[in-house]
Amino acid sequence: MQKIVIRNFRQISQAELEVKDFLFLIGEQASGKSTIAKLIYFFKSLKQDYFNLLYDSHKQPLCELQKKLITIIQNKFAMYFGYTSRLNDDFYIQYVFSTEKGYNLTLSKKKSLQIQFDAEYWDFISKKTIPLQKLLNREDNSRNNFILQEKAKNALVSKMTTEVNKMFFDERETLFFPAGRNITVSYPEQFQLLFFGELKSALYNNTETNTIDINLIKEFISYSKFLADYFNGIEENIENTPFRKLVSSIISQILHGDYKNENGKERIFYTKKEFVPLNISSSGQQEVIRIIQDAIYILNEKQKASRIIEEPETHLFPKAQKLLIELLILVANKTNSQLIITTHSPYVQSTFNNMLYYTKVVRAQPDKINVIEDFFSTEKLKISAKEYMNIDPDKFQAYALKVGSEVYCKSILDRETQLIGDNSIDEETENINNEFDFLYSMI
Repeated sequence: MQKIVIRNFRQISQAELEVKDFLFLIGEQASGKSTIAKLIYFFKSLKQDYFNLLYDSHKQPLCELQKKLITIIQNKFAMYFGYTSRLNDDFYIQYVFSTEKGYNLTLSKKKSLQIQFDAEYWDFISKKTIPLQKLLNREDNSRNNFILQEKAKNALVSKMTTEVNKMFFDERETLFFPAGRNITVSYPEQFQLLFFGELKSALYNNTETNTIDINLIKEFISYSKFLADYFNGIEENIENTPFRKLVSSIISQILHGDYKNENGKERIFYTKKEFVPLNISSSGQQEVIRIIQDAIYILNEKQKASRIIEEPETHLFPKAQKLLIELLILVANKTNSQLIITTHSPYVQSTFNNMLYYTKVVRAQPDKINVIEDFFSTEKLKISAKEYMNIDPDKFQAYALKVGSEVYCKSILDRETQLIGDNSIDEETENINNEFDFLYSMI
């Protein structure tokens, strides 16, 4: 398991979170949910930076690799979060890559950004790096046969990927899905190209706009174009299994139709002949389509993934919010993937609670699994309890962030009931109802 500790960073005065397979963050706007999610993404993406560094600079001694890695982290931090001169003098961020071993990386500020690998952790990375350096140095670039050369390169990349994943205790590919996802479908392609170009220009030329949001939007636009191309001209590959049929049924219910990409024209079909172009479809369909495509991609490619999704409920009716969360957890369970979400939605929270309690009931009453599955089956498509409503409480953590004299972060997972126990959203519903009752009593 991994963990992050944050002190005096931006609006967060104190936070300590376990980064489990399922991580749920809820709270008011400006409470720090997105900051925490983006910091987690920042640290989880460092393994790719180290891979690139090792591949390009493998002939350098380990001490030089460490210096270069620290420089990369410094530059990346400045690009994502701004220069440290604008941050609190005493901020402290520690990411624990392995809580079992205590291996961590710490960022702090003493006039400038300080980056400190735990000594035992860097020793561990070094021992893993040395054989990879030898392997890279032995790479034979003299092959005349292009096919053999490519095969050797692919085998090397695969070996390096496996070993670097071990160094950072993370075998999953991490992607961040920012809010405002409809930008990839609701605007003309020419605008997207212009916008993409402006983002690149802002990243490299205007220090005032060097924020993580710009970087994440840029990355998301690139990935969205990949997803659109991936589905161009092909039907969804539905295996003849109850599980994949259920996935297809859930997606159709969320979209109120079926997605097709024909020669680059993305459409939502309501019948076999009637459709609406995706770029003029509903805001909910536009916001959710890339999340859905990504879920299918993960299933098709049997990929172990880590997805950090901001407000997946955006522009969706409560029923669709519930179905989307069920879809994401179905995919995460099936592929051993990780799901981290930020949300304001009571429906999202309730869906997680239902899945947690489902697990508790199934464990307590194993003889009633068939009855439970019959109740939750969709269009009589039955799948095993393990694949459907299940969330293992040991793999789940939930936190609430609140704004007050100090912004704080607390765990809201009740270990006795194994449910999300905070009612901060329901409290607001109660306040609204109390206001109505008061006004009603005045007549």
